[in-house]
Amino acid sequence: MKVGKSVFKAIEEWERDDPESAMLHACNAVDGTARKRFPSLGNRARFTKFLRDNYDVVGPMGAPGINLRDTMFPIKLTNAKTSGFGHDLADVIYAVHRCTHGHGDELPDGFELLPNAGGPARFSEMYIERGKLRLSDRIIFGLIAAAILASENVEQKVPDGCYLIYSDFAKFIINDWWGRREEFLEIVDRDNPPLVTFDFGNWYNQP
Repeated sequence: MKVGKSVFKAIEEWERDDPESAMLHACNAVDGTARKRFPSLGNRARFTKFLRDNYDVVGPMGAPGINLRDTMFPIKLTNAKTSGFGHDLADVIYAVHRCTHGHGDELPDGFELLPNAGGPARFSEMYIERGKLRLSDRIIFGLIAAAILASENVEQKVPDGCYLIYSDFAKFIINDWWGRREEFLEIVDRDNPPLVTFDFGNWYNQP
């Protein structure tokens, strides 16, 4: 499936109140983009590297206010590259959302998406327990934004009228923004949103 179609399907499924299906298509958009950028890497390596390279897009759009580069969540993932507790968002999204949905399995309890993307700007919920992480459904739009803004996708299209909103003041018509990552980052830099780094202390070290 083309990246543009995956982006549109993610938006469409979210509008139908089916965030799990929307997340599947958002992950597909990331996977398709990462395959173009890193053709020699395996699925996990290219997916997680692409997300880490784009935390400056995924964060403002999908997890506003959180420093994704330096936050490690107290989660144990059996199919991540590193073992033990403490994984970044890229590992969590790949191991939990991308692989679960991609294999047709049920999402593990405690990882369901929270429905607040349609609510007030600059407000995003995240529920964290040791071993569990419920992200806002805003993360769907963080993932597709990273795909939309990637230079590899400059020729992609979605139906006219599809758009993304950053914060409470910027509306991006998607077909006008394919491949324009640097321009988006300039807008974020001017906005200069505060960032918080989560520290879960000894949660990482408990059995």
